[in-house]
Amino acid sequence: MNIRDLLLNPIIQKISAALISVAGILLLIFGLQKDITLVVNGDAQQVTTYALTVGGVLRSQDFTLTEYDHLSPSPNTWLWGKETIHFRISSTIEIQADGEEITLQTAEIRPENVLLEAGFTVYPKDRILVDGKLISEDTQLSAGKDHLIRILRATPITVLTETGSLHFVSDGDSLAEAFQQQDLAVREEDQFSLPLDTPLDGSPIEVEWDQAEPLQVQLADQSITVYTTADTIGPALAGAGIALQGMDYSDPAETKAIPDDRQVQIIRVREEIILNQEEIPFTSTYQPDDSKELDQLSILSGGELGISAQQVRVTFENEQEVSREVEKEWVLREPSPRIIGYGTQINLRTADTADGQITYWRKITAYATSYNENCEGCKTYTATGAPLKRGVIAVKLDWFLYMRHLKVYIPGYGFASIEDVGGGVPWSTNWVDLGYKAENYEPWYWYVDVYFLAPPPPPEDIMYVLY
Repeated sequence: MNIRDLLLNPIIQKISAALISVAGILLLIFGLQKDITLVVNGDAQQVTTYALTVGGVLRSQDFTLTEYDHLSPSPNTWLWGKETIHFRISSTIEIQADGEEITLQTAEIRPENVLLEAGFTVYPKDRILVDGKLISEDTQLSAGKDHLIRILRATPITVLTETGSLHFVSDGDSLAEAFQQQDLAVREEDQFSLPLDTPLDGSPIEVEWDQAEPLQVQLADQSITVYTTADTIGPALAGAGIALQGMDYSDPAETKAIPDDRQVQIIRVREEIILNQEEIPFTSTYQPDDSKELDQLSILSGGELGISAQQVRVTFENEQEVSREVEKEWVLREPSPRIIGYGTQINLRTADTADGQITYWRKITAYATSYNENCEGCKTYTATGAPLKRGVIAVKLDWFLYMRHLKVYIPGYGFASIEDVGGGVPWSTNWVDLGYKAENYEPWYWYVDVYFLAPPPPPEDIMYVLY
């Protein structure tokens, strides 16, 4: 059979048609396959897809597009291959500003733009805090996460003085900080219509500033310069802590106006009886209070400081001390102790946790750290001889003497037993150190809830006062 006869054979023709169809289908499938760059919240990934549109790519990657998300190009855009898709998941933003609290769902990541979107205008010197931290020029929000944005408004300030007025806007926290920002030199003797620790909250304020002027005071052995806002000699000296007593006098006299040359001379002849008083501290004692729950404290007796006194006779001549004699010492009042009652009632409670329901008899808040056998001074075993691993925790020695072998539950860490002793941290009386093996170590440095699991120990083995 020659080639022409083969080509005309019906069977050969059907086989050829089938092969051509299969080849066409394969070409169509491979033609639909595309390589796409998908950028989600700033992270780029390469995606091979048969999707025809941008929205189809998202669906193929198990992303659900909401009206608040940002997608570029639009979801109905056709794909031809090699495109880059940018997808940013929206965040829930709580905004606190101008006495308002609003919640906004947005894909915007610049805090300033979020505020504009919410209808808040930010002025120069206003401060923006994101999650409690002051933002910088390049601060961006983490997409897809909840955030709290606060606006701390700058405060318009008007300062009135004898020579005129001064107007400025401050982003300080207090009036004193606002003056410091403006390089306004304030003396201790200056008088203000408002305290310098007045907080600034964005509301306009007006303050009168009476600036102290220098006064030259000539003492017996030196000349000093003091500053005062007074008009006469007596208040000026008193404000500077220079008292005229007994036969002392000034020139000009106390009742006279401060002279134009602003100088005054002090002549002293005096004898002083000084009464010194010192507080005598009181002690604190604890006693059980059966009417209160465990870990509740009450002041049963407030305690009172004692007072001791000393009478001293001091003689001065021209401000030179010539004699000093202790004439008498005595106790004016003996101290009385403060009595603190501590609760002794123990009530079992339950709580639902990630590890199931627990029954506990005590719950406290403690600062948690963590350790493993490789830390300085650490070993592979604990103070009780138990192996150091996850589920073994340490407390301070005074706790350990009461709590060894007690079972506890700590959210995020799980069930544990108190088997070790540690030194604690200086900033928290309540402290736990979470044990790990080095290969699965996880650092902890925050406050946690500690549940002491039922059953409670006998009353005589309970540490009723933890701090």
